[in-house]
Amino acid sequence: MSHPSVAVIGGGVAGLSTALAAAELGCAVTVIERDRLASGSSSRSAGIFNICTTEPLQVEVRVRTRELLEKLERENGLRLERIGYLRLARSEAHVRKFEDVVALQRELGAEPAEIVDPERLGEIVPDLRTDDLLAAIYNPLDGCMDGPQLCAVLAARAEASGATVLQRTRVVGFERANGSHRLLTDRDPVQADVVVNAAGPWGTEVGELLGHPLPLVNQAQEVIEVDLPPDVDYTVPMVQEYIPGEERAGYFRQNRPGGMIAGVHTYSAIEHGSADPGTYEESVVWETRDAVARHVGNRFQVDGLGFRPGWTGLYPVSTDGEFVVGPYEADQSVVACGGFGGQGLTSSSAGRLAAEWIVFGEPRSLPAATAWLPDRPGLA
Repeated sequence: MSHPSVAVIGGGVAGLSTALAAAELGCAVTVIERDRLASGSSSRSAGIFNICTTEPLQVEVRVRTRELLEKLERENGLRLERIGYLRLARSEAHVRKFEDVVALQRELGAEPAEIVDPERLGEIVPDLRTDDLLAAIYNPLDGCMDGPQLCAVLAARAEASGATVLQRTRVVGFERANGSHRLLTDRDPVQADVVVNAAGPWGTEVGELLGHPLPLVNQAQEVIEVDLPPDVDYTVPMVQEYIPGEERAGYFRQNRPGGMIAGVHTYSAIEHGSADPGTYEESVVWETRDAVARHVGNRFQVDGLGFRPGWTGLYPVSTDGEFVVGPYEADQSVVACGGFGGQGLTSSSAGRLAAEWIVFGEPRSLPAATAWLPDRPGLA
């Protein structure tokens, strides 16, 4: 059985995971990256992997991703720092959501999280304020990793499976030729049967070039560096106050001895204007630093914390907040893989779904992912 040739636009986690899966399924694959690998949001996130989100489809993607990451750890030396992950519950509704998540994790065969009470929370993070909390969902096997290293490992495995990875190659034009796609670049043209738009923050621009819109909003999300005083003698896990679908809330985690990163986050596309990936401000303003300091200081009650600007990244989110993965109804040879909104590292198994659409015409490993098709109602 012959498989189509595939051109993947984008050398971040989304594009490289798609390329790897497609190559392993027998496709001839070429990845086209305008800069270096992981130069977009894959290198500018908080670097988290976890299975403790609240939406069932997202939970399943993250469980499958952790299986992939553990395979890459065993076989390719990917470094996974299992510092643990806490998501805090301030209401009974949050607790019920977390109980459903734990049941689903168990059903999927993952080592499930646990629901911990405020007393146990105080043992895990002794300096955490817990008087306004009912519980938290906690998984000690979750943690953090380096986005560029993940991309490098995915690229190396894809190339070992026969893929070609082109860096510093810009797509400047597009045409159809003899029933296939011809991507004009500032180097040689690339011809393929199927094109995947995995361009991250540039996804909207690439969609317009291909004639198949990918409506994304590029959130500018700031990360703050936090210096810890010497008397904090334990590893601070990822502490996430944000509950998907609710208001902005803070997060923080240890990222080095004597230091953390922190931010204030939401996945709502409405709260932000869409930043231009070519011109957005990459530095962090002092007002943001001060806002994060207030959030962190309220939850992590340690004297002597030091706050300084870290970095800014663009998180592309869809207009309905869901991922966009799969082919367009009008042209099955154009496939979208985007809208991960800062969740790309912990959802990198979604690239497998894009590859399955290409080879099998359906997302076999996760059938419910048909909800993420780019032509779905309401995505505009």
